[in-house]
Amino acid sequence: MYPIRLLFSLIFCALLRSAVAQSTPPLERVISVDFSNERLENALKIISTKGQFSFAYNAALINPNSTLSLRTTNSVRAIMNQIFRGTITYKSRGNHIILQKAELPDEAPKSFFLDGYVTDRQTGQKVSQVSIYEKTTLASTVSNPYGYYRIKLSTDIASVRLEVRRKYYFSETVAINARQSHKLDIGLTPLPLPTTLQPMTVRTSIDTTRPTPIMPQPVAVTIPVDSTPQPRTSNPTIWDRSKSVLEETRSDFADWFKTTKQAVHDANLAGDTIYRDMQFSLFPFIGTNHTLSGRVINQYSFNLVAGYSLGVRSLEVGGFLNLVRGEVGGVQVAGFGNVVGEHVNGVQAAGFLNGVRGNVLGVQAAGFGNTVLGTVQGIQAAGFYNMTMGKMSESIQAAGFGNIVADEISGFQLAGFTNIAARSMTGFQLAGYGNVTGGNMAGFQLAGFTNFAVGELSGWQLSGFLNYAGKVNRGHQIGVINIAGSSETTPFGLFSYVHRNGYRRLEISTDEVMTTNLTFKTGVRRFYNIFTGGSNLGMAGKPLWSLGYGLGTAVDLKRGWMLNFDLTGQVLSGENRYTWEDWNSLIRLNLGIEKKLSRRIALAVGPSVNGYLTDYTRTKPATRFDVPLFGNSVTNVNTYSAGWLGFQAALRFCN
Repeated sequence: MYPIRLLFSLIFCALLRSAVAQSTPPLERVISVDFSNERLENALKIISTKGQFSFAYNAALINPNSTLSLRTTNSVRAIMNQIFRGTITYKSRGNHIILQKAELPDEAPKSFFLDGYVTDRQTGQKVSQVSIYEKTTLASTVSNPYGYYRIKLSTDIASVRLEVRRKYYFSETVAINARQSHKLDIGLTPLPLPTTLQPMTVRTSIDTTRPTPIMPQPVAVTIPVDSTPQPRTSNPTIWDRSKSVLEETRSDFADWFKTTKQAVHDANLAGDTIYRDMQFSLFPFIGTNHTLSGRVINQYSFNLVAGYSLGVRSLEVGGFLNLVRGEVGGVQVAGFGNVVGEHVNGVQAAGFLNGVRGNVLGVQAAGFGNTVLGTVQGIQAAGFYNMTMGKMSESIQAAGFGNIVADEISGFQLAGFTNIAARSMTGFQLAGYGNVTGGNMAGFQLAGFTNFAVGELSGWQLSGFLNYAGKVNRGHQIGVINIAGSSETTPFGLFSYVHRNGYRRLEISTDEVMTTNLTFKTGVRRFYNIFTGGSNLGMAGKPLWSLGYGLGTAVDLKRGWMLNFDLTGQVLSGENRYTWEDWNSLIRLNLGIEKKLSRRIALAVGPSVNGYLTDYTRTKPATRFDVPLFGNSVTNVNTYSAGWLGFQAALRFCN
């Protein structure tokens, strides 16, 4: 049984070795040879047998009388280089290597090739993904998975120097003297390992299958606590999460244009910056800067469709898209969009979109939108939106739909629909629908529908419907509805509510016309709104109900006394009638004297002046007590008016 198992194991190992050899290209297979005055034809047969491939060549190509002596362990390519020394060219097709005679040019060539292997000087291993380039022509290549490279260079270069870069290795510069194709192997020295050890996290679990030994209890030691307050950590806000998503989107968008070779260059050449006066390109990496365009800063850049570079210092024009990993200074124009990885100092103009990861000092103009993840000082103008995730100082945002600043802003926001300043703002907000400031607002908010200042307001809010402020220090709120946490000024509107230092009264009262009234007063003491309704509880000869609205002001007389002046307009129903078919209007001016019985309860009493208009009857409503002022006055055929002095007494519930 044992010999059979051994036989199967040997067969499996042989098959596995053969499969691994077949997966490696023939020229990269490593073999060992030991030739001593071996005929060349026999040597090729031995090489093909050990490498498990076959040669294909014209028999006339090989001198049958030539011999060689060679002892080495290396790749097939390196062995062939040592044997033929450039007189024969070879290339692999499937599991075959095709040999051909090297063509000698009739005239001086305009270019030549360098090829060879990149090895680790310490281990001798081949190094893959090594960036090799020449600075003048920007010719470049990357070593393959077997460490092999091949690069084409111009013979017109006065001084040829190859720059060799690989992450975690020292940089190398290789001077090339010969202007003809030849083999050149390159060695790299790895960087020293870090001297400090990184902490290693070890995951532990409780073994429930065995009893846990009782460990000795540690001795309690009192350690003085640093009383210095530590900075508070807060959960990321919606703006922080949005900024993170935008950064990831920008990075993914830029990486979408890269091939594997270009991504390798970006990783290896992080410390190399190349400068060029001019760039012309058709697409990213298809232009005068070739695959190294991501490491080049251009003075002028012209991209027929799209371009990709490390930076621009004066002017960039793109027919469709401009992609810049670093900074842009000057003017950047694109038919569709501009995307910049760092800062912009100048002007950006795009038919659709501008996106900047860093800061902007200057002007952005786009047909659809502008997005900046850093700060802005200047002007943003867009057909739909502007978004700045950092601060804006002394700046203007103008958009057809909306503007967003995720930090503080000083300047102007103008939008067809909405403006949002996530934190404090100093300046002016104008929107067709609404303005929102997440912090303090010092300035002016004007909107067709609503204004919000979550923090303190030192300025004005004017809207078609609703205004809100956490605290009003200066200025005024003007709108249908005004709401504030506290206010040092007077809001003007149909309904105003101030939570902490406002004026509110809920009162139950009686007067000469209505037996029972329920009234709510809200606003500030200097100016408040009055909502009132009353009923005579079905008493004969009296109006059935009344509804009214008014305005009032109060004077604090100290020591619990207060004087109120209230002006209200009320609609009275006809006698025992619920319908609106006839109108009866009562205008009342009440003078009330209030005395607090406790912190929350007060009594009020005072006289009133009344004016009554009706087209339903020729008499004034029945009253319990009044002093006539005028009556029986027919202003026209259908209208009767009357006036009298009345009274009001109320029980009030105070805020």
